[in-house]
Amino acid sequence: MANSNRIILAPRDHALLRLLGRTPVTKKLVLNASRTFPEPFLDDRRVRERLQTLAEAGLVRAFTATAVGGLLSYYKLTPEGFRLEHGESAEMPPRSFFSEIAPSRFVHTLTVAEIIVHTLVAAHEHRVEISRFHRENELVLDAGEQTQMPDCHFEFSSGGKFFHVLFEIDNSTEPIDSFSHQSIKNKLLGYDAYQDSVLRGWARTGRVGPKPAFRVAFLTKSLDRAYHMLSLANAVIRNRDRRLFYAATQDAYLAEADAVRKPLFVDHAGEWQALVNFHPTASFLISPVRLKEAVALRNFVC
Repeated sequence: MANSNRIILAPRDHALLRLLGRTPVTKKLVLNASRTFPEPFLDDRRVRERLQTLAEAGLVRAFTATAVGGLLSYYKLTPEGFRLEHGESAEMPPRSFFSEIAPSRFVHTLTVAEIIVHTLVAAHEHRVEISRFHRENELVLDAGEQTQMPDCHFEFSSGGKFFHVLFEIDNSTEPIDSFSHQSIKNKLLGYDAYQDSVLRGWARTGRVGPKPAFRVAFLTKSLDRAYHMLSLANAVIRNRDRRLFYAATQDAYLAEADAVRKPLFVDHAGEWQALVNFHPTASFLISPVRLKEAVALRNFVC
C-alpha cells in the first residue's frame, strides 16, 4: 500500500485510479467495473464515499453535467492522481484529459465509458486478458494523408493468441457516405489504408513474427445503420477477403455478458464474428446476413 496526501491506498483504490486512467466514470460505472477489482464495492454508498475521500486527497475530481433525467456526477483523475498511478516520469495526457467534458461531447464520452467498462468486465469474467489498452484519441494511426484515432483500443490475449480491436462508437451524428473528414466512409478508407501500410512494413522486414492484423468494431444505435456501414465497407475497401470491419448495435453489445467471445458482430461479407475468435477461418453456425449493395448512401443518417 502507498501513502498519498495522508490517505492509505488499498489495492482497490489503485484499481479505481487505473480505471480513471482509461475513462471518466460515473458512480454506477465504478460499481460495475469493481467486479474486476481485488475487492468489489458492495453498493453505491461505498463508491460515493471512497470517491469523495480520493477527491479530498486531490487524486480525483468530480464534475456535474446535465443528462437525461437531471444532473449527473462523473469523475476524472487529477494530474496528481495520474502521476501517482503511472509514475512521475510518465508522459502526461493533454489538458482535456483532466478537464470538464464539453457538453457537445458528453453523450459520446459517457457511451464510450460504458463500452469500456462492459468490455473490461466481460473479459475479466471469461478469463480473457487485456494485455494493452489505449483510451480515446490516444492511439494515432497514420497512413499517408489518412489519420485515424479510434475511440479506444483493446489488445485481448487468450490461449497464447492476441486480438487487436479498435472500437468506433457511433451515435448517428456523422454522415455515412460523404467527403467530410468525419464521415464513416473516410474512416473506412483510413483504416483500410493503415492495414495496408502495416502489412507492407511487415513484408519489408521479411514477414518476421505473426501477420499483423486488427479489427475495427463499429457499435451503432441501430441495426439498419450498422448494415449500411458494412455495405459501404464492402464497396470501398481494397481487399474484400480481409475481414477488417465488424458492426453491431450498442444495445446488443451491452446486453451480452460474454460480449468479447460471443458472435455479436457482422462483418462486411455478412458473416457473424466474435472479437476473440480462436478459429477465424471457420464460420459460426448462424445464417449470414444478406447485406444490400451500397447504392445512393450519400449523407445517410438514421
